[in-house]
Amino acid sequence: MTIYRSRVPDQPVPKTNAYTFAVSNPNKTPDSYPVIVDAQTKQIITYGEWKRDTRRLATGLQRKLGFKRGDVLALFSFNQVDYSVALFAPLILGAITTTVNSAYTAQELAYQLKDAGASTMVAHPELLSVAIEGASMVGMPRERIFLFGTEAKDGFLPYSTLMPSLDQSREGQLVEVLEMDEQTAKTTTALICYSSGTTGKSKGVELSHTNVAVNAVQVVSFDGPVHPHDNVVLSVLPMYHLYSLQLHLVCGIYTGTQSIVLQKFNFEEFLRAIQEFKIKTLNLVPPQVLLMVKSPLVDQYDLSSVIQMNVGAAPISKELIEAILAKYSLAIRQAYGMSELSPGSHLGRYDKMVHGSAGLVLPNQEVRLVDPETGRDAAPGERGEIWVRGPNVMLGYRNNPEATRATIDPEGWLHTGDIGVVDAEENFFIVDRMKELIKYKGFQVAPAELEAILLTHAEILDTAVIGVDDPEQAIEVPLAFVVKSADSGLTAEQVVSFVSSKVAPHKKLRGGVRFIDAIPKSAAGKILRKDLRAVLQRDPQPVKAKL
Repeated sequence: MTIYRSRVPDQPVPKTNAYTFAVSNPNKTPDSYPVIVDAQTKQIITYGEWKRDTRRLATGLQRKLGFKRGDVLALFSFNQVDYSVALFAPLILGAITTTVNSAYTAQELAYQLKDAGASTMVAHPELLSVAIEGASMVGMPRERIFLFGTEAKDGFLPYSTLMPSLDQSREGQLVEVLEMDEQTAKTTTALICYSSGTTGKSKGVELSHTNVAVNAVQVVSFDGPVHPHDNVVLSVLPMYHLYSLQLHLVCGIYTGTQSIVLQKFNFEEFLRAIQEFKIKTLNLVPPQVLLMVKSPLVDQYDLSSVIQMNVGAAPISKELIEAILAKYSLAIRQAYGMSELSPGSHLGRYDKMVHGSAGLVLPNQEVRLVDPETGRDAAPGERGEIWVRGPNVMLGYRNNPEATRATIDPEGWLHTGDIGVVDAEENFFIVDRMKELIKYKGFQVAPAELEAILLTHAEILDTAVIGVDDPEQAIEVPLAFVVKSADSGLTAEQVVSFVSSKVAPHKKLRGGVRFIDAIPKSAAGKILRKDLRAVLQRDPQPVKAKL
């Protein structure tokens, strides 16, 4: 057995409530320090205000709604300056937060609310109609739906109305933080973040207080020379996504790094915020990096403040890294992980860039590369599935012990489904995927979910969905192979429209539709996706990604 460990020494594993960890304040951040700033409204939340308001909301949840340990609060919103206040407040009580993709349809929202067991929701006002419809599908009372912001809408109140007034928010008047010993912190769920896992519908990744806290410690151990109080980070990645949640909401509070929040990704507003706030660190996904290389808009803004860029959620090519370095004077690194790893397991070094590498092993973990055919450990330079064991490995999938057992073996190794190689310096490179997920702008799209939707169409007899590369956007997009009934006049445009009406935008068939006589399958009925890719190689057609 060949086990890879970090060259950075193991870090102390936090043994407490994740909120207590977040405010442990290793860098002595003063209460007056502005830790979060809204890029548009310029609203500021200081470190002291953040600590006070999370406890105020926890107090309101407990005293007005009866919130208790194990209860679940759902957040359904775009990025908000106070998103982390709502996220951490339940954790104070030993309750749970689940973060919902803001692009979800009512049906997708309802599925997550039911699976997570959410009893209360905080939604963005623009998403209220979807929130109401989704909540009604699972029987969530209307009075348990609250809003971000300061205004009521259609009778729904801001979540701040749950908080005691400021003159009733002095120490001793607010609920105490539920402290935890080592075992309790390791076994108590703090967050449920949804990931597609390997197949089918999204799965609820249950992360414990230890999972959340230790991964922050692991990531921070690889930080560059910039002191957190001298750093300014642009928080543009969606906060419901664990990549953003960990780096901006958890690490940001823990280290005292200032985050400038953009509600949504608009490239011109993104560039304007970098210039206005003199952003030093960018945490991005590959399509955003591609825009920084190719868009003529960048020449209209001063981006010279940026000194470091972290890229994650999907692989970035060596060529794109070289292009960004040719255009900007900065350091760049890649990160690798998955929601099930809280989410990071590998991270590059700003001071020693290795182009194309997903990074080095973070501390407090063991990593193996296992040949999926033989079950033997792969030698350096040989391909193998990445297995990870450590305190950042999830508790399991919510309500899905079978999927948990398929992902985490009896010895505690999490099988990532990703194929990698490692070089002599122990830099890891992701070269393939065992799993069939499609990565679109950092989001996971499960082919099985799209196939199930397609098969509900009366004129579709069989179907298979695969991911195809769109080099123009440096992303992967879903393409559907469709077998239609003999007398059907169904068009590709109608199929695309049918799916678009039922899914979130990132799940649309941006790769288009190819009609085929039969879906190739094994004797056991498994779709032979490699045969479908061979069809595309023989008869390639342009990717249709303009949706």
